[in-house]
Amino acid sequence: MPIHAVPKDNGRTFRMVVNHSATKKSLNSMIDKDTLPPSPLDNMRHVGDRLLRARLDDPTSRLTMWKADVAEAYRLLPVHPHWQLKQIVTFGNKRYVDWRNNFGNRAAGPIWIAFLALVTWIAIYIRHIINLIGAYVDDSHGFDDINDMMLYAPYAEFKPESQARLLELWDELGIPHKERKQISGSPLTIIGLEVNPNTMTITLPDEAKQDLIDELAHWSSPVPDGGSEKFEYRKWQGMAGWMNWAFNVYPLLRPCLNRFYPKLQIRNKDKVTPFTGVHINMAVRYDLGWALRHLHTLPGTRLMSSGAWHPSQADYTLYCDACLSGMGFWYADSTDGFYCDVPPDPPSRLIYYFEALCVVSALTHVAEHATHGSRVIIRSDNANTVAIMSSLRCEPELNHLLLHLADILIATKIDLRVLWIPGDENAIADAISRLNIGAVTSLVPGFRLFEFLPPRFPLGALEN
Repeated sequence: MPIHAVPKDNGRTFRMVVNHSATKKSLNSMIDKDTLPPSPLDNMRHVGDRLLRARLDDPTSRLTMWKADVAEAYRLLPVHPHWQLKQIVTFGNKRYVDWRNNFGNRAAGPIWIAFLALVTWIAIYIRHIINLIGAYVDDSHGFDDINDMMLYAPYAEFKPESQARLLELWDELGIPHKERKQISGSPLTIIGLEVNPNTMTITLPDEAKQDLIDELAHWSSPVPDGGSEKFEYRKWQGMAGWMNWAFNVYPLLRPCLNRFYPKLQIRNKDKVTPFTGVHINMAVRYDLGWALRHLHTLPGTRLMSSGAWHPSQADYTLYCDACLSGMGFWYADSTDGFYCDVPPDPPSRLIYYFEALCVVSALTHVAEHATHGSRVIIRSDNANTVAIMSSLRCEPELNHLLLHLADILIATKIDLRVLWIPGDENAIADAISRLNIGAVTSLVPGFRLFEFLPPRFPLGALEN
């Protein structure tokens, strides 16, 4: 089991590095990654949601963020004795058994997260530390009113009340921590992003944004001679993690990874190592280049705002439907509907594409006359369409639709909600899509039908 020491803190101290992926017979190769639970480490959604609830409860309060750091973290937990036998460290002519959880182990993250999740549950539901938001790796985060301070005796220092109570719980459970790493303030850096609970903003520092721009430029630039290029599998994984971290500030850029993710799903995983070269294709380059172009113009700060407005507060509400002969949408509380033919005799599998295209077409239409920041609801009876429009995640062949949708939302700042509706409540849009005008006029007296043209996409977009 190879171990190394690398400098940290500008060379003042060293970090131990344990390489469980070294050689083809590495320790990590003995662990089936498909049996491990996911370990999300970079999602700020819970921070935003919790701060928004606090703001709704008391809009005028001044808040401070705090961060509590566990010392040694992963290394606090023992591993099974059978696995300890695999963690033999040789130093000089002696061998030592490492009985602790190692950061370099494939299962180390899920093991630690399971433990800290239990501690967090105890803190919130048993000790009622309600302003504890959650934990990211070895850091727990929360907030308090700036006036709610409490003396934490071991450090002889007043700290935000929730932070002090969490440290007391850790002391009771025997979880170690160091004074210099228990910090608070506004703004406060959380997983590399500056969170300000008073301006309700999440900011990507300028230097970090430029680093991301430089990396995206490298990935999206074509090879000079027109040939192919490979990136190591670990680089693909790192880039995916980097972008998911950036989505905390730029959530509308999510479509840039929809054709990226399949590159990580290699069929013969037994032959894949972190250093295996994986080809990058034109579609992936295009999507990353699309994200790069937006990053150059988007601000580095995202305002945390509530999306919990009621459908009755929407500025526009549209209903969409599609069939294998046409697409249709109409504006609620109006007599205007819109129809478009689809190519003749399409295969039945394309119904999902037409449903999604209809929603994108409806958004394109409303964006032509909506004011900046309008609230728009589009209702569809196709659950798959609702899912991909709400998550901005889809199969590669639909991604050009999401890129176009995101372009519109970025340009117009429209607050879009795509909501599901039962089919029997979507009778008007259904009748429009089938050109059953008699059925529509019986439901909407004075109905007027107009044709629409869907957005134009490059030839071959479906295949790419």
